[in-house]
Amino acid sequence: MSADWRSCAVCLEELPDHELLTHLSCGGALCHVCLEATSKHYGAAGFQCPVCTAEVNPAEDFVAAPPSTGNKCSKRVLTIPVQFRYDYEDNDGQNKMKLFGHPRMVYLANETQGESLFSAIERFLPFQVPYKIVLTDGQGYLCSRCMYNIHCTGCELVREVEITLQSGDHLTVICEEITQHQLDLAEQVSDHESLKDLRSQDPLTIQDCFHAFTESELLDEHNPWFCPKCQHNQCARKTLTVWRYPDTLVVYLKRFVFHELCSTKLDNKVLFPVNNFDVSGFVSGPTDESMTYDLQSCVCHFGGVNAGHYTAFSKNPSTNQWYYYNDETTTQQDPSDNDSSSVYVLFYQRKDSQLPFSLPRPTDQQQEDQNQPSSDITDETPIDKNIENTVINEHEMKQILAQLKSSEESETTRPVENSVQKSPLSNSFDFYS
Repeated sequence: MSADWRSCAVCLEELPDHELLTHLSCGGALCHVCLEATSKHYGAAGFQCPVCTAEVNPAEDFVAAPPSTGNKCSKRVLTIPVQFRYDYEDNDGQNKMKLFGHPRMVYLANETQGESLFSAIERFLPFQVPYKIVLTDGQGYLCSRCMYNIHCTGCELVREVEITLQSGDHLTVICEEITQHQLDLAEQVSDHESLKDLRSQDPLTIQDCFHAFTESELLDEHNPWFCPKCQHNQCARKTLTVWRYPDTLVVYLKRFVFHELCSTKLDNKVLFPVNNFDVSGFVSGPTDESMTYDLQSCVCHFGGVNAGHYTAFSKNPSTNQWYYYNDETTTQQDPSDNDSSSVYVLFYQRKDSQLPFSLPRPTDQQQEDQNQPSSDITDETPIDKNIENTVINEHEMKQILAQLKSSEESETTRPVENSVQKSPLSNSFDFYS
């Protein structure tokens, strides 16, 4: 059996044609409930069609909907939420209602026998007690069919008749004879066995990452190993090991992965040691060198796959102070566990391989220029005309001032080849040709 179905323009409920009214001008369809509610909303101010916004007379311009061009089966499968309610009387004689347990979902035909509906609900009952089923809204306290001003707490359904359901209905199971112990049991939560497959949310350590890197992997028939002797694919076990570690160890955490046809970033917390990182348990070669490392710097990443921001921690080799670099901002800050979810690349240095650090010494020419006395500066001493905003010390400033004084004295006898302009910066000059 088939019938014509259309959607109400306001509530979007799919209803048979005989339950809809159509505006003759624009063809917009409204159900009786929405037409009545819209009429009350506008009152005497004039009714406007929700589809074309034209002022109309609901009694004359809205008529029974004509058959639609397409046919749709009158039987539909609906997803109906099911909730449980406890109705009781308190010490003052007041009727009270309380939702308990966990909501469920049931799939039923929009026209179903009452016996089938009750049989489906009984599979969800937390305990065997007398109950009744009513139609309510999503809150479970008011009826979904009656007007709200009636204060109906739900129209009861019976087993003996055929029941017609709508997509906005909720089934509420009312229990009246239950104990507090039964209510507590209904509130308990049990983990499904599939939750065992979820990844732990506990922080990882960098030692855990090394264990995973060196763990043996079974290559099954879906990912076999090609044997060079028999010239056939064989199941095998693959193990990665490190024979010897370098003096500078760079640890790269694989935070960007391709999973389920899309790229994603892993924000798992990875705790990393700043000092005394021991890798002796992850080496397969000789261990005649120190296997302990200290962190020298690390790179952090914030954001996702498509966009992000990089920062860095680095230790000053001269003062052993840690600094945090964030674009143009530099602050004195040590790396900590708070950065474990953003750390991306770590740079470790072997303890016995750290070289002494010192600032570079000036060249012989630079040392000679610094020791040159000011009396050697003459008018013919060339000045670099391409220097701009050069910061000079007090000794060099005296030399330039002496040269300027000599240039002013000879200004009447020869043209000025260079002009000097004081820069707003302290101890700096701008030279122009």
